[in-house]
Amino acid sequence: MSEKLQKSLAFLNSEMPNNWLSLAVTTLPKRNIFQSIGDFFASKSGNHRISYFAASENEVKVIHYQGSTVLGTQSIPVNSMESFEISDGTTEDGVVAIYQVNIEEIISVNKKGVKKLQSHYFKLMPPLLGLNASPIQAVDEILWAQNARKNMLVALKPYAEKIQARLAEEFRIAEEIRVAEELKIAEELRIKEEAKQAKIDEKERRKAEK
Repeated sequence: MSEKLQKSLAFLNSEMPNNWLSLAVTTLPKRNIFQSIGDFFASKSGNHRISYFAASENEVKVIHYQGSTVLGTQSIPVNSMESFEISDGTTEDGVVAIYQVNIEEIISVNKKGVKKLQSHYFKLMPPLLGLNASPIQAVDEILWAQNARKNMLVALKPYAEKIQARLAEEFRIAEEIRVAEELKIAEELRIKEEAKQAKIDEKERRKAEK
């Protein structure tokens, strides 16, 4: 069952994944020099950039905002993850408790089964910032935001086990295919050898009849 967003974060409703379980504020993505200049002037008018990290049972979604405008989103399904790690930490000043998340995402797989991976790193903080990165003021929403951090661990902890189970199944299927291919090749060689021997035997038989 999905969570319900607080009033201060209601603007996120349209971007949240289905049946989401928890929400966090996360590190901002890197921007080029021109984007950074634009961010500077936008922040002067109160349109600060902020990124949110939402988790459901089967995917994480990162949502980038500037003011009330969505700059972009990125979804990473569990089925596209090669590995997933989550650990406790704090912000650099040691004041705010955070989760550190490392994800290896499978971008593509070639014909030989070699995977191209992309690394993602996120610092997850309680969602105490709303539109225009304004601090949430209502006490009940502050408590909800703090609980959202705990819920994030509950939501994300099963990911590693799901990934390992999927990789184990992929390995099992790959092994079955490999063994089947080896058996097929061995059978083809046996048939060729039998045909070759049959020709030799026939040649010897005809020679004996003469």
